[in-house]
Amino acid sequence: ARCFELRMYTATNERGDINALHQRFREQEVAIFEKHGAEVIAAWQRLDDPNTLVWMLAYRDRAHRDEIFTAFREDPDWTALLAKYPVPLSIEAFMLSASDYSALK
Repeated sequence: ARCFELRMYTATNERGDINALHQRFREQEVAIFEKHGAEVIAAWQRLDDPNTLVWMLAYRDRAHRDEIFTAFREDPDWTALLAKYPVPLSIEAFMLSASDYSALK
């Protein structure tokens, strides 16, 4: 069944370089995920913690998610982008399934 992943990236360096993280997403990170088959639902910045980027992805199923992340990590475009914007992060990730009454399935 289709599943979703909610990911929260908090910039952890002393400058809280959230702007570099946003630029990484703008330039190519979202596009690389989409190239490998992920659906990027949305991205937000937390109001109560402006050093945190929150974003949601959708996949056909859990196996599809694992395939996408493997391909993403091996993608030379990702390696180059990470080298260009090496933002230290703490990451929280939650795998979700839609309830039967959810508008998003």
